[in-house]
Amino acid sequence: MQATRTPFGLHWPIADQDVNERLSWLIAVNTYEAEQRRLYRTASEEEEMRLMQLPLPTRQAFSLFGLLLGILVPAAIFLKIFGYGFSRHIGNTPVMFLICVAMNTACAIFGHRMGGLLSKGINEYERASWTKMLLYSMLIGTCWGAATGAIGGLAFFGIGAIFGAFCAVPVAMIAFPLFTSLHRLLARGGMIDARHFWPLVFGVTMTIAMFILGM
Repeated sequence: MQATRTPFGLHWPIADQDVNERLSWLIAVNTYEAEQRRLYRTASEEEEMRLMQLPLPTRQAFSLFGLLLGILVPAAIFLKIFGYGFSRHIGNTPVMFLICVAMNTACAIFGHRMGGLLSKGINEYERASWTKMLLYSMLIGTCWGAATGAIGGLAFFGIGAIFGAFCAVPVAMIAFPLFTSLHRLLARGGMIDARHFWPLVFGVTMTIAMFILGM
């Protein structure tokens, strides 16, 4: 009886076996190959992904991006507007400082959560045209900004929800397409190496935060 090696690393007989078993094996092989073509745009991408020392899946990457965006950018906004509770002219009280901390914490926690939830379609759109990807990333940026900004603003006596969303949406509509574009260039098979991810995510979020502080 002859045998062959499947893509799964298993030996499988190709003669004298039941027809249904052979058919099932062929279907499994075709499914595996289709999945490989869907995951990797070129033949070398799979090899590059396997060489990553600490690969991060897309959901984790966007969760961490949402976390840092929810920490650094609101902190820059609160520092710019309220002096983060330490301004001599605006809200120089412990209460204002605690409110800023509460809003910042809410933005960080909810931003992390929303980043992961909204990343569901990223892998597919990163393989589509650049136009579709950018439009999709702007859409999820809008959703992230509206939800995260509103939740963070609730800590400001409730009335800050509208102001929070108003501030967060424009920022997220820029941040998400920028991060998604760079993630597309560096990711392989839905994974990005941590050695590339951390400089990327800090670079994007800190650049936006510094731009806000410099306005």
